[in-house]
Amino acid sequence: MRDTAALPERDAGSFRDPNGYVFLHAGRVFRAVTPAIYEQFAAIYDSGIIARLSDQGLMIACTRVDADDAMLAKFTGPRGERASALYEHPRVPMLSYPYEWTFSQLKAAGLAHLDLQIAALEEGYVLSDATAYNMQFVDGKPIHIDVLSLQEYKEGQAWSGYNQFCRQFLLPLLLEAWAGVSYQAMYRGSIDGISFPDALAILPKRKLFSSLTGISHVYLHGRSITSASSATSESSSRKSPAISKTRYLAILQQLRDFLADLQSKKRSETYWHSYASKNSYSDTMRDTKLSFVRDWAERVKPKLIWDIGGNTGDYSMAAIEAGAGSSIVLDGDLDSLEALYNTRTKRGVPILPLAMNLSDPSPDLGWKQSERKGLMSRANSDGVIALAVIHHLVIGANLPFDEVINWLLDIAPDGIIEFVPKRDPMVRQLLEMRADLFPDYTEERFRQLVSSRRKIVSEHTFDSNGRLLVAYSEY
Repeated sequence: MRDTAALPERDAGSFRDPNGYVFLHAGRVFRAVTPAIYEQFAAIYDSGIIARLSDQGLMIACTRVDADDAMLAKFTGPRGERASALYEHPRVPMLSYPYEWTFSQLKAAGLAHLDLQIAALEEGYVLSDATAYNMQFVDGKPIHIDVLSLQEYKEGQAWSGYNQFCRQFLLPLLLEAWAGVSYQAMYRGSIDGISFPDALAILPKRKLFSSLTGISHVYLHGRSITSASSATSESSSRKSPAISKTRYLAILQQLRDFLADLQSKKRSETYWHSYASKNSYSDTMRDTKLSFVRDWAERVKPKLIWDIGGNTGDYSMAAIEAGAGSSIVLDGDLDSLEALYNTRTKRGVPILPLAMNLSDPSPDLGWKQSERKGLMSRANSDGVIALAVIHHLVIGANLPFDEVINWLLDIAPDGIIEFVPKRDPMVRQLLEMRADLFPDYTEERFRQLVSSRRKIVSEHTFDSNGRLLVAYSEY
């Protein structure tokens, strides 16, 4: 491996497993394996199981790297561990977290996780954990990214990640499927997932006790955990009883069948479902916006777009058709994102929908506030689309106008922003029930803010409502 002057940078969220750590180095992703598991993992790698799971689309690709002692010495873990071997993975374009996924996305990730476990166990391997954070969406499909969690199966061993799977997959899905409660905010409140006491307090008892899975995997499991937490250290540290491989597989398959049948409980109509009939522009104006986006994407050809407030992703799809590589659609409306994810799944469009309250985006979380990266810590786009969104942030959410525009400009060097003036019906509606406390929310100030940092390349004004589309690039 060619040496470079820069030292490898360990991913801040990679510290819990002392057997190995993830590093970024010269634009590449490496996994450093420590002496504690070096020989064991080498045997697993040489068996070909990782390559076979990768070929099935269940686990990220992994390649052993030829690294000398001088290079290995640079990959040092947080406890001072020196690497014994290096393996390389393809880079995930955008890390995302389960509290940013829709119901369908979390369900797909849960099914993929169980498919991986079943395929591995059939070959004599198990996963040491079941965290949802090890699942990432690549090319629209969830895959497992932690190869070190793969271990040889030992006869009679129980599923060590069972409780974790329930908290991070099963319980949040049941909150929405059985109670109609969106789980994202609760999930973001604890990186360990949904607690059993919270879930048991919310889930309807008639659903819980009419399902064998609900009784065994939620009620009885939850009660046993609650009892163990209040018991003596001796009883709470008691090992799980041994189970046969056949029983192990049966549990995994039972949960898979159960998850596959879950459906989100129908929500009432949201604002965005009827947005097309309520907004202040016609089909002709919509076509003009689509054309404007296509022209921009054809000229810039951004590799990755962040579509801020992109709801069902129509403009992202237009940009991709015109030459953009892929898009991350950030929106707070779960129904719109569900529709987009279903469209993406059917059509194979390279779009990743993420649930995001744009006035309260995902923050840095976990140990030292760096274990899970906040939204802007993951900013890696080279294009941004922000159509019909800044008035919601400034007037609807009371955010400073200057800060909103600068935040958008910080995301990428090239982009499109739509300014919606106060005379537009949508803004007038926002101002109906409140005083106008936004004297700086003007087209003149908007132009000043954009022009101070970017070059305005093209623009279009709609005569009927005064909306302004601006495409910009770096000076």
